Amino acid sequence: MTPLPRSALGTRELLGLAVAAALVPLNSTMIAVALPDVADDFGIGSGSAGILVTIYLVVMLVGQPTLGRVIDIVGARRALHWALIGFIAASVAASFAGTFPLLVMGRATQAVFGAALMPSSQALLRSLTEPAQRGRSFGLLGSFIGAGAAAGPVFGGLVTQFGGWRGIFLINVPIAAAALWAVGNLEAPVASRGRVAGAPGLTHVLTQRAFGAAFVTQATTTLSQYSLLLAVPIVLDGRGWSSTQVGMALTALTAGMVLMGPVGGRVSDHRGRRLPVIIGVGAATFATALAALVVQDSPAGVVVAITIFGFGLGFAVPSVQTAALESVPEEFAGSAAGILSMSRYTGSIPASVLFAVLVSEGGGGSRSLLTVASLAMILAMVAATMLPSRMHDAHPGGSE
Repeated sequence: MTPLPRSALGTRELLGLAVAAALVPLNSTMIAVALPDVADDFGIGSGSAGILVTIYLVVMLVGQPTLGRVIDIVGARRALHWALIGFIAASVAASFAGTFPLLVMGRATQAVFGAALMPSSQALLRSLTEPAQRGRSFGLLGSFIGAGAAAGPVFGGLVTQFGGWRGIFLINVPIAAAALWAVGNLEAPVASRGRVAGAPGLTHVLTQRAFGAAFVTQATTTLSQYSLLLAVPIVLDGRGWSSTQVGMALTALTAGMVLMGPVGGRVSDHRGRRLPVIIGVGAATFATALAALVVQDSPAGVVVAITIFGFGLGFAVPSVQTAALESVPEEFAGSAAGILSMSRYTGSIPASVLFAVLVSEGGGGSRSLLTVASLAMILAMVAATMLPSRMHDAHPGGSE
Protein backbone atom coordinates (compact mmCIF):
# COMPACT_ATOMS: atom_id res chain seq x y z
CA MET A 1 0.00 0.00 0.00
CA THR A 2 1.39 3.40 -0.95
CA PRO A 3 2.09 5.66 2.05
CA LEU A 4 -0.54 8.34 2.43
CA PRO A 5 0.48 11.98 2.03
CA ARG A 6 0.37 14.04 5.21
CA SER A 7 -0.83 17.55 5.86
CA ALA A 8 0.86 20.03 8.12
CA LEU A 9 -0.75 19.98 11.55
CA GLY A 10 -0.39 23.48 12.97
CA THR A 11 -0.47 24.48 16.63
CA ARG A 12 -4.06 25.70 16.38
CA GLU A 13 -5.28 22.45 14.85
CA LEU A 14 -3.31 20.34 17.33
CA LEU A 15 -4.80 22.24 20.28
CA GLY A 16 -8.24 21.88 18.73
CA LEU A 17 -7.87 18.11 18.57
CA ALA A 18 -6.62 18.04 22.17
CA VAL A 19 -9.55 20.14 23.43
CA ALA A 20 -12.04 17.96 21.53
CA ALA A 21 -10.63 14.82 23.12
CA ALA A 22 -10.52 16.45 26.58
CA LEU A 23 -14.27 17.11 26.44
CA VAL A 24 -14.85 13.38 27.05
CA PRO A 25 -13.19 13.04 30.50
CA LEU A 26 -14.23 16.58 31.48
CA ASN A 27 -17.89 15.69 31.07
CA SER A 28 -17.36 12.33 32.72
CA THR A 29 -16.18 13.87 36.00
CA MET A 30 -17.60 17.38 36.31
CA ILE A 31 -21.24 16.29 36.48
CA ALA A 32 -20.68 14.42 39.76
CA VAL A 33 -20.81 17.61 41.84
CA ALA A 34 -24.08 18.66 40.18
CA LEU A 35 -26.00 15.46 41.01
CA PRO A 36 -27.42 16.78 44.32
CA ASP A 37 -28.81 19.84 42.50
CA VAL A 38 -30.34 17.61 39.80
CA ALA A 39 -31.94 15.43 42.47
CA ASP A 40 -33.39 18.44 44.29
CA ASP A 41 -34.67 20.07 41.09
CA PHE A 42 -36.54 16.99 39.87
CA GLY A 43 -37.50 15.63 43.29
CA ILE A 44 -35.65 12.33 42.90
CA GLY A 45 -33.11 10.47 45.01
CA SER A 46 -29.37 10.95 44.62
CA GLY A 47 -29.09 7.33 43.52
CA SER A 48 -31.53 7.94 40.69
CA ALA A 49 -29.60 11.03 39.62
CA GLY A 50 -26.49 8.86 39.40
CA ILE A 51 -27.84 7.32 36.20
CA LEU A 52 -26.47 10.41 34.46
CA VAL A 53 -22.99 9.13 35.27
CA THR A 54 -23.73 5.48 34.52
CA ILE A 55 -25.37 6.00 31.15
CA TYR A 56 -22.50 8.20 29.99
CA LEU A 57 -19.92 5.52 30.84
CA VAL A 58 -21.97 2.71 29.29
CA VAL A 59 -22.45 4.61 26.03
CA MET A 60 -18.72 5.38 25.96
CA LEU A 61 -17.82 1.73 26.55
CA VAL A 62 -20.02 0.54 23.68
CA GLY A 63 -19.88 3.59 21.46
CA GLN A 64 -16.16 4.24 21.12
CA PRO A 65 -15.22 0.97 19.37
CA THR A 66 -18.46 0.99 17.35
CA LEU A 67 -18.10 4.57 16.16
CA GLY A 68 -14.42 3.99 15.50
CA ARG A 69 -15.38 1.85 12.52
CA VAL A 70 -17.87 4.48 11.36
CA ILE A 71 -15.07 7.04 11.51
CA ASP A 72 -12.97 4.88 9.18
CA ILE A 73 -15.84 4.79 6.70
CA VAL A 74 -16.90 8.47 6.67
CA GLY A 75 -13.50 9.98 7.40
CA ALA A 76 -12.04 11.20 10.69
CA ARG A 77 -12.21 14.91 9.84
CA ARG A 78 -15.87 14.79 8.87
CA ALA A 79 -16.69 12.61 11.88
CA LEU A 80 -14.95 15.04 14.25
CA HIS A 81 -16.86 18.04 12.88
CA TRP A 82 -20.23 16.32 13.17
CA ALA A 83 -19.36 14.95 16.61
CA LEU A 84 -18.55 18.46 17.90
CA ILE A 85 -21.72 19.92 16.38
CA GLY A 86 -23.81 17.09 17.80
CA PHE A 87 -22.14 17.42 21.19
CA ILE A 88 -23.05 21.11 21.27
CA ALA A 89 -26.66 20.42 20.26
CA ALA A 90 -27.08 17.60 22.79
CA SER A 91 -25.57 19.71 25.58
CA VAL A 92 -27.97 22.57 24.84
CA ALA A 93 -30.93 20.17 24.72
CA ALA A 94 -29.93 18.62 28.06
CA SER A 95 -29.58 22.04 29.69
CA PHE A 96 -33.20 22.87 28.80
CA ALA A 97 -34.65 19.50 29.85
CA GLY A 98 -37.88 19.98 31.76
CA THR A 99 -38.14 16.44 33.10
CA PHE A 100 -35.59 13.95 34.34
CA PRO A 101 -36.26 11.40 31.54
CA LEU A 102 -35.59 14.16 28.99
CA LEU A 103 -32.36 15.00 30.81
CA VAL A 104 -31.30 11.35 30.66
CA MET A 105 -32.05 11.29 26.92
CA GLY A 106 -30.00 14.45 26.43
CA ARG A 107 -27.11 13.02 28.43
CA ALA A 108 -27.18 9.77 26.44
CA THR A 109 -27.20 11.69 23.16
CA GLN A 110 -24.31 13.81 24.39
CA ALA A 111 -22.40 10.61 25.14
CA VAL A 112 -23.09 9.19 21.67
CA PHE A 113 -21.48 12.18 19.99
CA GLY A 114 -18.79 12.31 22.67
CA ALA A 115 -17.87 8.69 21.93
CA ALA A 116 -16.69 9.81 18.48
CA LEU A 117 -14.48 12.64 19.76
CA MET A 118 -11.57 10.60 21.13
CA PRO A 119 -11.22 8.10 18.23
CA SER A 120 -11.55 10.76 15.53
CA SER A 121 -9.01 13.05 17.25
CA GLN A 122 -6.53 10.21 17.67
CA ALA A 123 -7.06 8.97 14.11
CA LEU A 124 -6.38 12.46 12.74
CA LEU A 125 -3.23 12.77 14.85
CA ARG A 126 -2.00 9.45 13.53
CA SER A 127 -2.77 10.41 9.91
CA LEU A 128 -1.60 14.03 9.86
CA THR A 129 1.51 13.90 12.03
CA GLU A 130 4.89 12.78 10.78
CA PRO A 131 6.22 9.72 12.65
CA ALA A 132 9.15 11.74 14.01
CA GLN A 133 6.77 14.13 15.79
CA ARG A 134 3.89 11.77 16.55
CA GLY A 135 4.96 10.99 20.10
CA ARG A 136 4.99 14.61 21.26
CA SER A 137 1.61 15.19 19.60
CA PHE A 138 0.09 12.28 21.51
CA GLY A 139 1.86 13.56 24.61
CA LEU A 140 0.06 16.88 24.32
CA LEU A 141 -3.22 15.07 23.70
CA GLY A 142 -2.65 12.94 26.80
CA SER A 143 -1.92 16.01 28.91
CA PHE A 144 -5.19 17.63 27.89
CA ILE A 145 -7.11 14.42 28.56
CA GLY A 146 -5.53 14.15 32.01
CA ALA A 147 -6.20 17.80 32.71
CA GLY A 148 -9.83 17.38 31.65
CA ALA A 149 -10.36 14.50 34.06
CA ALA A 150 -8.56 16.23 36.90
CA ALA A 151 -10.22 19.62 36.42
CA GLY A 152 -13.72 18.17 36.06
CA PRO A 153 -14.78 18.18 39.74
CA VAL A 154 -13.26 21.60 40.45
CA PHE A 155 -14.57 23.14 37.24
CA GLY A 156 -17.95 21.50 37.75
CA GLY A 157 -18.17 22.87 41.29
CA LEU A 158 -17.57 26.42 40.11
CA VAL A 159 -20.03 26.12 37.23
CA THR A 160 -22.71 24.60 39.45
CA GLN A 161 -22.24 27.27 42.08
CA PHE A 162 -22.84 30.11 39.63
CA GLY A 163 -24.98 28.49 36.93
CA GLY A 164 -26.70 25.52 38.57
CA TRP A 165 -26.69 22.04 37.10
CA ARG A 166 -27.82 23.36 33.72
CA GLY A 167 -24.55 25.28 33.50
CA ILE A 168 -22.70 21.92 33.50
CA PHE A 169 -24.13 21.30 30.04
CA LEU A 170 -24.08 24.85 28.69
CA ILE A 171 -20.39 25.32 29.49
CA ASN A 172 -19.66 22.74 26.78
CA VAL A 173 -20.94 25.09 24.09
CA PRO A 174 -18.04 27.60 24.06
CA ILE A 175 -15.46 24.85 24.66
CA ALA A 176 -16.70 22.63 21.82
CA ALA A 177 -17.23 25.68 19.57
CA ALA A 178 -13.61 26.73 20.15
CA ALA A 179 -12.43 23.23 19.22
CA LEU A 180 -14.62 23.29 16.11
CA TRP A 181 -13.13 26.63 15.07
CA ALA A 182 -9.60 25.40 15.69
CA VAL A 183 -10.01 22.35 13.45
CA GLY A 184 -12.14 24.16 10.87
CA ASN A 185 -9.32 24.47 8.34
CA LEU A 186 -7.90 21.02 9.00
CA GLU A 187 -7.33 19.15 5.77
CA ALA A 188 -8.81 15.70 5.45
CA PRO A 189 -6.21 12.92 5.20
CA VAL A 190 -5.92 11.47 1.72
CA ALA A 191 -7.34 8.01 2.33
CA SER A 192 -6.66 5.05 0.10
CA ARG A 193 -9.53 4.13 -2.17
CA GLY A 194 -10.54 0.50 -1.80
CA ARG A 195 -8.60 -2.41 -0.41
CA VAL A 196 -5.57 -3.76 -2.18
CA ALA A 197 -5.44 -7.47 -2.79
CA GLY A 198 -3.95 -9.30 0.15
CA ALA A 199 -4.33 -6.36 2.54
CA PRO A 200 -4.99 -7.54 6.10
CA GLY A 201 -8.52 -7.28 7.48
CA LEU A 202 -9.42 -5.42 10.67
CA THR A 203 -9.52 -8.58 12.81
CA HIS A 204 -6.07 -9.59 11.64
CA VAL A 205 -4.67 -6.12 12.25
CA LEU A 206 -6.03 -5.82 15.78
CA THR A 207 -4.65 -9.20 16.81
CA GLN A 208 -1.09 -8.18 15.99
CA ARG A 209 1.43 -8.13 18.83
CA ALA A 210 2.01 -4.37 19.01
CA PHE A 211 -1.67 -3.43 19.23
CA GLY A 212 -2.45 -6.22 21.70
CA ALA A 213 0.50 -5.21 23.88
CA ALA A 214 -0.66 -1.58 23.91
CA PHE A 215 -4.23 -2.61 24.78
CA VAL A 216 -3.09 -4.80 27.69
CA THR A 217 -0.67 -2.13 28.94
CA GLN A 218 -3.32 0.56 28.97
CA ALA A 219 -5.98 -1.69 30.54
CA THR A 220 -3.74 -2.92 33.37
CA THR A 221 -2.26 0.49 34.18
CA THR A 222 -5.78 1.94 34.23
CA LEU A 223 -6.84 -0.76 36.71
CA SER A 224 -3.99 0.29 39.00
CA GLN A 225 -4.70 3.99 38.50
CA TYR A 226 -8.36 3.61 39.47
CA SER A 227 -7.45 1.37 42.40
CA LEU A 228 -5.31 4.18 43.77
CA LEU A 229 -7.92 6.83 42.99
CA LEU A 230 -10.59 4.86 44.84
CA ALA A 231 -8.56 3.55 47.79
CA VAL A 232 -6.38 6.53 48.70
CA PRO A 233 -9.22 8.95 49.62
CA ILE A 234 -10.81 6.33 51.90
CA VAL A 235 -7.49 5.60 53.61
CA LEU A 236 -6.55 9.25 54.12
CA ASP A 237 -10.04 10.14 55.31
CA GLY A 238 -9.76 7.36 57.87
CA ARG A 239 -6.52 8.94 59.10
CA GLY A 240 -8.30 12.23 59.73
CA TRP A 241 -7.29 14.13 56.59
CA SER A 242 -9.67 16.87 55.46
CA SER A 243 -11.34 16.86 52.04
CA THR A 244 -8.99 19.62 50.92
CA GLN A 245 -5.94 17.65 51.99
CA VAL A 246 -7.21 14.52 50.23
CA GLY A 247 -7.86 16.55 47.08
CA MET A 248 -4.36 17.96 47.15
CA ALA A 249 -2.93 14.46 47.56
CA LEU A 250 -4.80 13.22 44.50
CA THR A 251 -3.57 16.25 42.58
CA ALA A 252 -0.08 14.78 42.97
CA LEU A 253 -1.22 11.80 40.88
CA THR A 254 -2.89 13.76 38.09
CA ALA A 255 -0.23 16.48 37.96
CA GLY A 256 2.43 13.97 36.99
CA MET A 257 0.26 12.61 34.21
CA VAL A 258 -0.37 16.10 32.83
CA LEU A 259 3.24 17.30 33.09
CA MET A 260 5.04 14.21 31.83
CA GLY A 261 2.96 13.52 28.71
CA PRO A 262 4.89 15.89 26.38
CA VAL A 263 8.20 14.81 27.91
CA GLY A 264 7.51 11.12 27.38
CA GLY A 265 6.28 11.86 23.86
CA ARG A 266 9.50 13.66 22.92
CA VAL A 267 11.61 10.81 24.27
CA SER A 268 9.45 8.41 22.26
CA ASP A 269 10.17 10.32 19.06
CA HIS A 270 13.91 10.16 19.66
CA ARG A 271 14.36 6.77 21.32
CA GLY A 272 11.48 4.65 20.05
CA ARG A 273 8.15 3.64 21.59
CA ARG A 274 9.18 0.79 23.88
CA LEU A 275 11.79 2.48 26.08
CA PRO A 276 9.58 5.26 27.55
CA VAL A 277 6.86 2.71 28.31
CA ILE A 278 9.24 0.38 30.13
CA ILE A 279 10.69 3.28 32.14
CA GLY A 280 7.31 4.81 32.95
CA VAL A 281 5.49 1.56 33.69
CA GLY A 282 8.48 0.38 35.72
CA ALA A 283 8.24 3.49 37.91
CA ALA A 284 4.47 3.06 38.24
CA THR A 285 4.90 -0.62 39.16
CA PHE A 286 7.33 0.30 41.93
CA ALA A 287 4.91 2.99 43.12
CA THR A 288 1.94 0.61 43.24
CA ALA A 289 3.93 -1.97 45.22
CA LEU A 290 5.10 0.78 47.60
CA ALA A 291 1.53 1.94 48.11
CA ALA A 292 0.45 -1.63 48.89
CA LEU A 293 3.19 -1.93 51.52
CA VAL A 294 2.60 1.38 53.33
CA VAL A 295 -1.11 2.04 52.75
CA GLN A 296 -2.14 0.95 56.25
CA ASP A 297 0.75 2.59 58.10
CA SER A 298 2.08 5.69 56.36
CA PRO A 299 -0.20 8.28 54.72
CA ALA A 300 2.86 10.28 53.68
CA GLY A 301 4.27 7.18 52.00
CA VAL A 302 1.02 6.76 50.09
CA VAL A 303 1.27 10.33 48.77
CA VAL A 304 4.85 9.68 47.66
CA ALA A 305 3.73 6.50 45.93
CA ILE A 306 0.88 8.08 43.98
CA THR A 307 3.14 10.96 42.96
CA ILE A 308 5.66 8.53 41.48
CA PHE A 309 2.82 6.60 39.83
CA GLY A 310 1.45 9.73 38.16
CA PHE A 311 4.81 10.78 36.78
CA GLY A 312 5.58 7.25 35.56
CA LEU A 313 2.23 6.71 33.89
CA GLY A 314 2.28 10.16 32.30
CA PHE A 315 5.70 9.40 30.83
CA ALA A 316 4.50 6.09 29.35
CA VAL A 317 1.00 6.78 27.99
CA PRO A 318 1.91 8.78 24.82
CA SER A 319 4.15 5.97 23.60
CA VAL A 320 1.49 3.33 24.33
CA GLN A 321 -1.11 5.19 22.28
CA THR A 322 1.30 6.05 19.48
CA ALA A 323 2.57 2.47 19.18
CA ALA A 324 -0.99 1.14 19.05
CA LEU A 325 -2.12 3.44 16.24
CA GLU A 326 1.13 3.07 14.30
CA SER A 327 0.57 -0.69 14.26
CA VAL A 328 -2.49 -0.40 12.01
CA PRO A 329 -2.99 0.95 8.47
CA GLU A 330 -4.53 4.42 8.28
CA GLU A 331 -7.77 2.98 6.94
CA PHE A 332 -8.30 1.32 10.34
CA ALA A 333 -7.04 4.16 12.56
CA GLY A 334 -10.51 5.09 13.82
CA SER A 335 -11.37 1.50 14.72
CA ALA A 336 -8.05 1.04 16.48
CA ALA A 337 -8.45 4.27 18.43
CA GLY A 338 -11.97 3.34 19.49
CA ILE A 339 -10.97 -0.13 20.68
CA LEU A 340 -7.89 1.24 22.44
CA SER A 341 -10.10 3.76 24.27
CA MET A 342 -12.26 0.84 25.41
CA SER A 343 -9.23 -0.56 27.25
CA ARG A 344 -9.61 2.17 29.86
CA TYR A 345 -13.01 0.80 30.80
CA THR A 346 -11.60 -2.73 30.68
CA GLY A 347 -9.34 -1.60 33.51
CA SER A 348 -11.53 0.85 35.43
CA ILE A 349 -14.62 -1.38 35.75
CA PRO A 350 -12.76 -4.32 37.41
CA ALA A 351 -11.02 -1.82 39.70
CA SER A 352 -14.41 -0.49 40.81
CA VAL A 353 -15.72 -4.01 41.44
CA LEU A 354 -12.61 -5.03 43.39
CA PHE A 355 -12.85 -1.86 45.45
CA ALA A 356 -16.47 -2.61 46.36
CA VAL A 357 -15.62 -6.21 47.30
CA LEU A 358 -12.31 -5.76 49.12
CA VAL A 359 -12.29 -2.33 50.76
CA SER A 360 -14.30 -1.55 53.87
CA GLU A 361 -15.03 1.70 55.69
CA GLY A 362 -11.88 3.36 56.94
CA GLY A 363 -9.73 1.76 54.24
CA GLY A 364 -9.60 -1.79 55.52
CA GLY A 365 -8.72 -4.15 52.69
CA SER A 366 -6.88 -1.48 50.71
CA ARG A 367 -3.68 -3.50 50.88
CA SER A 368 -5.42 -6.42 49.19
CA LEU A 369 -6.75 -4.15 46.43
CA LEU A 370 -3.36 -2.59 45.82
CA THR A 371 -1.69 -6.01 45.84
CA VAL A 372 -3.97 -7.02 42.97
CA ALA A 373 -3.11 -3.72 41.28
CA SER A 374 0.61 -4.51 41.69
CA LEU A 375 0.12 -7.86 39.99
CA ALA A 376 -1.68 -6.05 37.17
CA MET A 377 1.31 -3.73 36.82
CA ILE A 378 3.63 -6.73 36.47
CA LEU A 379 1.45 -7.86 33.56
CA ALA A 380 1.75 -4.32 32.15
CA MET A 381 5.53 -4.59 32.30
CA VAL A 382 5.45 -7.89 30.40
CA ALA A 383 3.16 -6.36 27.75
CA ALA A 384 5.39 -3.29 27.46
CA THR A 385 8.35 -5.45 26.39
CA MET A 386 6.29 -6.53 23.36
CA LEU A 387 5.94 -3.00 22.01
CA PRO A 388 8.11 -2.02 19.02
CA SER A 389 11.58 -0.87 20.02
CA ARG A 390 11.84 1.53 17.08
CA MET A 391 9.25 3.60 15.24
CA HIS A 392 9.58 1.69 12.00
CA ASP A 393 8.95 -1.59 13.81
CA ALA A 394 5.28 -0.60 13.86
CA HIS A 395 4.55 -1.93 10.39
CA PRO A 396 1.84 -0.05 8.49
CA GLY A 397 0.21 -3.30 7.61
CA GLY A 398 -0.26 -4.17 11.21
CA SER A 399 2.19 -7.06 11.29
CA GLU A 400 5.70 -7.21 12.44
